Parts: sequence; C-alpha cells; structure tokens
Amino acid sequence: MTGPDPALFDLINREWTSPFLDHFLPVFSSFAVWKPVMIATAIGLVIFGKRTGRRFLLCVILGLLLGDGLISQGLKHLVNRPRPRDVHVGTIVRSLSPEKPRILHVFDPPIVKEVDVAAAPGKRGRSFPSSHVLNVFMLATVVLHFHRVAGSVILLAGLVVAWSRVYCGAHWPGDLPVSILLGIVVGVVACSIVSRLSIRFGWTGEG
Repeated sequence: MTGPDPALFDLINREWTSPFLDHFLPVFSSFAVWKPVMIATAIGLVIFGKRTGRRFLLCVILGLLLGDGLISQGLKHLVNRPRPRDVHVGTIVRSLSPEKPRILHVFDPPIVKEVDVAAAPGKRGRSFPSSHVLNVFMLATVVLHFHRVAGSVILLAGLVVAWSRVYCGAHWPGDLPVSILLGIVVGVVACSIVSRLSIRFGWTGEG
C-alpha cells in the first residue's frame, strides 16, 4: 500500500507507543469487555428508564441496525480494504488476555506482537469503515440528543476508541474520518426517526 496512510499508521502503531498505552488502549478496542456493561444498561433502561430511557434505547438499537448492520457491513464488502495487520509488514497487534470473561481480565498483561503477514494468507479482515468507531460516534450523538454532558464524555471516549483501532493494528488512519462522520449521521437519523415515531404514537413525556 502506498501514500501517506502507511507512514502515519507506522507512527501511531510503532513509534508513538508506551507500556501504559499497550495495556490501556486494547480495553477501548475490546467489545467483549464492554458487552456485559451494555447489556446491563439496556436491561436497566427497559425496567427503570421510563419513556425517555426507552426512547434512548430505541434510538441506539435503530442506530446499530442502520450503522453496523447495514452501512458498515455493506461498505466493508463493497470497498474490501484489507486490515493493516493482514497486509502491512511490521504491524504491531495489541490485544487483551484471551481469558474469559474478558471484563475480569483487563488487568492481565496484554498481548503485544509483531505479526507475520505471510503466516495466514487466507485470513483477511475488512478495514473500511471501522464499525467500532462508527458505533461509538453514533452512540455519542444519540446521548448528546438526550444529555449534553454525558454525550460530550462519550465523544471524547470515541476519539480514544478511534486512536486505539490504529494503535492495535486493526485499522488505517484513513478509515477513521469517514467512520466518525457516518456514526454522527446515523445517530442524527436514528434520533430523528424515533422523535417522529414518538410524536406519532404519543411516546413523549417522562411517564
């Protein structure tokens, strides 16, 4: 691969590194770590969230269906851009301990290794767009619609997630801007649809 992307990737993935980041950033990249928290939050919103909490949850579910299920997967197959860890010599892959449940092993030593791109020629992922980044910026946009301070915190967390995807060897830097933009657009669309449905079916209010 040619152009500025590999050069910037090498800076983030190989040069701008530290043992702290090796441990800290894979936590942000691991869906398995955050899955129990997300499930518990969703259940809490269904039981205790009243109408506002359920509207929020509906926005997030719709955003996931549109963003992750439709747009991200469609673009991945259409563009078919390989991940750096699959094709870029010298990529450092960083991940958490494989022990399960992952959330109980976030303080275990991380796995840091330079990959041999020729070792598994049949195993290839798709880099563009980043579903992680799209989803977290969709979530941040939805949260901003309901609560500005909490949404701002998730926006900052989203930037860390975006950085972590390059740092951990899963994405090219060029994958990130479009993934961020798509996440924001999907979040706005999801909130707009749910708002219209809420007015149509009388789901407004706190009751």
